[in-house]
Amino acid sequence: MCKIKSGWAGLFLLAGASCLVGQEESANVIEMSAFPVFAGSFAEQRDPAVQLSDRMAREVRVDLQTRGGNRYQTDISIRGGIFEGTGLTVGGLALFDPQTGHYFSEIPLDPAFFGGAYLLTGTRNGLQGFNSTVGSIDWQWAAIEESGSAYGRIGTDSYFGGGLRQGGKLGQATYEVALTHETGDGSIPFGDFDLTRISGRLELGLGGGTLRLFGGYLDKFYGWPEMYIGGAFAPASFNETDDYSVYLLGWQWESTASEQGSRHRIGGYWREVDDDYEFNRNSPNAFFEHKTEVYSLQGDGTIALEQLDLLYRWVFVEDTIIRSTSLVHGDFSKRNYGKAAVLARRTWEAGAVDWSLHGGMAMDTSSEDSTIGLPQVGVSASGISDNTSWKAYLEYSQTSQVPGYTVLNSRSSGGLFRGDSTLGRELADTIEAGVSFQKDALSGKLVLFHRDDSNLVDWVYAEESSSARQAAAVDIEVTGVEGWLRWEADSTALEIGYAWLGKDEDYGDSEVDASFYALNYARHRLLASLEQQVGDSIILRLEGEYRDHPDNSLRTSDDTAFLLHMEAAWQDAFADGWDLVLRGNNLTEEDFQMLPGTPGPGREVYLTLRCGW
Repeated sequence: MCKIKSGWAGLFLLAGASCLVGQEESANVIEMSAFPVFAGSFAEQRDPAVQLSDRMAREVRVDLQTRGGNRYQTDISIRGGIFEGTGLTVGGLALFDPQTGHYFSEIPLDPAFFGGAYLLTGTRNGLQGFNSTVGSIDWQWAAIEESGSAYGRIGTDSYFGGGLRQGGKLGQATYEVALTHETGDGSIPFGDFDLTRISGRLELGLGGGTLRLFGGYLDKFYGWPEMYIGGAFAPASFNETDDYSVYLLGWQWESTASEQGSRHRIGGYWREVDDDYEFNRNSPNAFFEHKTEVYSLQGDGTIALEQLDLLYRWVFVEDTIIRSTSLVHGDFSKRNYGKAAVLARRTWEAGAVDWSLHGGMAMDTSSEDSTIGLPQVGVSASGISDNTSWKAYLEYSQTSQVPGYTVLNSRSSGGLFRGDSTLGRELADTIEAGVSFQKDALSGKLVLFHRDDSNLVDWVYAEESSSARQAAAVDIEVTGVEGWLRWEADSTALEIGYAWLGKDEDYGDSEVDASFYALNYARHRLLASLEQQVGDSIILRLEGEYRDHPDNSLRTSDDTAFLLHMEAAWQDAFADGWDLVLRGNNLTEEDFQMLPGTPGPGREVYLTLRCGW
């Protein structure tokens, strides 16, 4: 049975010094000025997320660019980067999809398996990320509890769904299994969806550490007008669909931390994606059917020496295109990737200030591309003064990635998606500085950064082209500011986040009339939320988002948008353990096109009844 906590800090992960130390459940690298991704509201525990990306929807440092809403395909953008520049890891294991980064966020594991997530940028991404230039989202495993829950959900547009989760003991091991199914007609015509997921995990003490086995299956279908074509053939319009299955089996062994702070992790996984995309659901065909497979082995950890900590990371990935009816025009359909990284960290005290200096090198390689060394260096200072904890940092990092098969193997002379097999490794140079603080009920963080993206692969539109989109390399200078402030009292919490981005791009000789991704960003993005506890059992939450995008010739909506969401949670509504949540998304019925040329979702209202035991 779940109970609402009287203090707001119990479920929110706060930025500041209190989040940077003592994280026994996560790798020591997280201490290096990383900060947590917002893990959701109080009501979220009674209104379960359908997929992990849902839990980042109200985080100003992460921009979710969705086709249709939370139950559809979602691109994850960090600091103005495109979807393929973002990495996703679970418990430190970097997941990968060789076809396209669009499916990075399709993780066939129940969101309840994870606690908070950490946004890794700069040297943290340089060390811990894989094939990601801008940043990575690292979801941390939650402790397995001997409890269970079930929920049912109904909503507008014939929305219906439910799920079941149970955790317990099996001999000396603990386990957790979950089942989810949701279906609906969608908030606009031809926006129907159907999702089923089965997943589980098992943990067992072994050899001075913990052995973890996990796996899941996701079957997902959704339709949406102009989902990927994005109005490129206007006035003609296409009702597109995507239908795929995702399989994941993995393992991980994590040592117990030594008294000196040394710890190690090793693990691996097998992932398969079987995809059937239709650009015209009224006339289905055999084009754009792909099946890919990935094997990976990874490890990381910290070696604590007398005066120094050595942080290391290594990754091996092998992928294969098992079947493709469209991506058959490149030079290869199998590729190996490797990464090795080492950082040295020295910490010391000087008066009332704790200092940390870290530096090292990462190396990225691929069997079909170049090998490159990537320097990482940074310094941080932290302390406590007048009941205020604070931390400041400055760092420089290089990161790189190679394009996926959709870029390299799509036909270069025509077709819906025109590729370019000559495009190679992308490189990003980033310098950033930030400061965070926490004082009583107030906490916040401010970050400034500048990034040079070289040979970034973008998908662009040209009026004279016969393709809906084509791959093109671009050099971009990105400058940004991110700010976050939170105030909380016994029964009230107010949070405000703001992000500003500026870009200066050069596509060279490429013909570009519009950009689907690299230049589709919010110059100004403001998020605000107010959460109020009423009595002992009711929580009200109001969320607003304002965004202002640069002009894009494919976007037929306004370039600015104001989105308003609301939810109300009632604990023990009918009896102990029975919780009721009412949520409304896009109450302003904003028609803003998050992706240019692709209609945005309409208003959605749904009711969730959850029982915990």
